[in-house]
Amino acid sequence: MKKLTVGIIPAPELPESIAYKLVDKLPDAFSSNIDKNLLWEVEIIRDPLTGAAEKVDEIINRAAVLKQEHNWNYAVCLTDLPIFSGKDVVLGDVNDKEGVAQISIPAFGILPVGKRVEKAIIQMVSELYYRVNGHGKALNKDLDSAAINNLRLLRSDSAFSPIRKIKPPDRIEKADVRFIVVPRFNGRQRLLFGMAHANRPWSIIPAFKRVVAIAFATGAYGLVFPSLWKLSVAYGPTRFVVLMLAAMLGMIIWIIFAHNLWEKPTRKSHRKLRLLYNTATVITLGIAVLVYYTMLYILFLIAVAFFVPPEVFTETVGLEGEVSFKYYFQLTWLVTSVATVVGAIGSGLESDKVVRNIMYGYRQQQRYKEMEHYDDFLKDEEEYE
Repeated sequence: MKKLTVGIIPAPELPESIAYKLVDKLPDAFSSNIDKNLLWEVEIIRDPLTGAAEKVDEIINRAAVLKQEHNWNYAVCLTDLPIFSGKDVVLGDVNDKEGVAQISIPAFGILPVGKRVEKAIIQMVSELYYRVNGHGKALNKDLDSAAINNLRLLRSDSAFSPIRKIKPPDRIEKADVRFIVVPRFNGRQRLLFGMAHANRPWSIIPAFKRVVAIAFATGAYGLVFPSLWKLSVAYGPTRFVVLMLAAMLGMIIWIIFAHNLWEKPTRKSHRKLRLLYNTATVITLGIAVLVYYTMLYILFLIAVAFFVPPEVFTETVGLEGEVSFKYYFQLTWLVTSVATVVGAIGSGLESDKVVRNIMYGYRQQQRYKEMEHYDDFLKDEEEYE
């Protein structure tokens, strides 16, 4: 039985994690969706440049080099960077001559990313197999039914942002087939949340352990004073919401400036990408701070339930009758907001490296450095031989 080997080239972090989760599924998926008369094999090579290159040509060229080095039949790159074609959000590209393709993971949005990426990889390999082997010369004509069905699967996966298959204008970039997200507005919204997901906001939450400890200790100490009890009874819902949003926004802004997360204009940075990176950073921090706020709320709710006796609370705030649970929730809400402000200051003590890793620009710099070390290593090996 003839064997075909497909190389998956993920960028570090999220793309690499997704690739390793799919590696055992893909051979059977290729067999059932493309050609079951072939023996399919899948290999994974992690590559920093795949997650640092901002142009399709760079990704395609890198994939072609690795494909030749490892003697693969086809290669598919998985990047966590946003890619545009004019104003359109690009999901993927296929290059017939080199036998390689690339997929931009942020274009899939948030969950379930793994399943969507699996379908996209099947689609890209299907395109390469039928087009490179001469089964499909045109974009939407003469394609084998398997390739057409795969495209339908890819489209049906996102009803609000369908996928359109086009030919890149005037061969500006090394792509014979391009997949874009339509309509543009929905595609951009999905891209932003996909970038926030690629930033892995959950990765900085463990770094907040000390911040949670500082905030909880401060809030617990504040519970001793009756002034917070009285304010929690006096405030209305609007004030609680405003205080919560102000505390969370303050923490986001403090983290951004304390750790220098805002990407500034440079000669190399593109304005549109810089704006996307900064917006994705704010969304990422927003998600992380929301989880942090929720954790604090739960901790304070337990503390209030155990350490604030109902009769003392009633007497202190001047309520008549039995105290309802509503007042306990309000007191918890107020203490959490106050403690979040204190926690924001404490977040400045955390490691810059851990926090800054949620920045696209910072990760790109690290990956370029890693790539330089790798290239130097290869040169040394060649000289030694």
